[in-house]
Amino acid sequence: MKSKHWYSLYILVFISSCAGDVDKVITTDLQAEGNEIFRVSLALEESLFFAFRTFEDFKKTDTIPLPGCPEIMVNEVEKKVTLQFSAQSQCTTNHNLSRSGKINIKYITTNVLETVTRLEYEDYKVKGYAIEGTRDFKQIRSLLNPNRRTESFEDILIINETGSSTRLKGEAVHNLVFENQILKEFTSSGSLEGRNITGRPIKMIQTSPKRYNASCLDSGFVMPSQGVENWQIFRNETQSVSHNVIYEQETDCINKATITLQDGRVMVFRQ
Repeated sequence: MKSKHWYSLYILVFISSCAGDVDKVITTDLQAEGNEIFRVSLALEESLFFAFRTFEDFKKTDTIPLPGCPEIMVNEVEKKVTLQFSAQSQCTTNHNLSRSGKINIKYITTNVLETVTRLEYEDYKVKGYAIEGTRDFKQIRSLLNPNRRTESFEDILIINETGSSTRLKGEAVHNLVFENQILKEFTSSGSLEGRNITGRPIKMIQTSPKRYNASCLDSGFVMPSQGVENWQIFRNETQSVSHNVIYEQETDCINKATITLQDGRVMVFRQ
């Protein structure tokens, strides 16, 4: 009887130990997913402001302020602008966003009513992770929505320091607000889907538009002051977990992202 008692106790301890290991895996997965969500959102928004500058803006290189303090190269023949960032730059508008590599911006007229601003990443890194791919911002000249930009991208890669990547495609609508022909703010809403760094399918829908202040962006603060996102990460074809992100203003240009994980825990991120 005594040996049976010890055997049963051993089995109970073994099962408890395994359950503890499973809990640790689940905990790590959710927190890792929260970190990846913020990394992806920041990667997509930190260069967004550049796409809303006109070709004429970039030609005024002595007066245009840009976060990251890039060298600006303008090719008037190809109607192309190259922003060259240096990781060694002592730029006062970096604010924890060290950048290196190039962003190429091409201005394409597809017809008399439509233009496309194409943003391409070339050996580009921000905060140590690489971004690859192309994003198109379409503008249709109309009286109804002259300041609307419709964005689409098919294959954006965000690669972390270990070489693992997030692959995304998505679309968004950006509504720009001008005063005296100067961009003051814009709102963005849209969705994306793809796979995360573990290979799991992901989807994101913005349930409330993000709001960006142009003067804050000029100063290097790239996070939105408002906005809500819902992220789904699928475990299999029918099961998924849901994480919610709320963007809020703290003071002036200082904003934060609060991620509420599926299990109710909260993660707070700042630039």
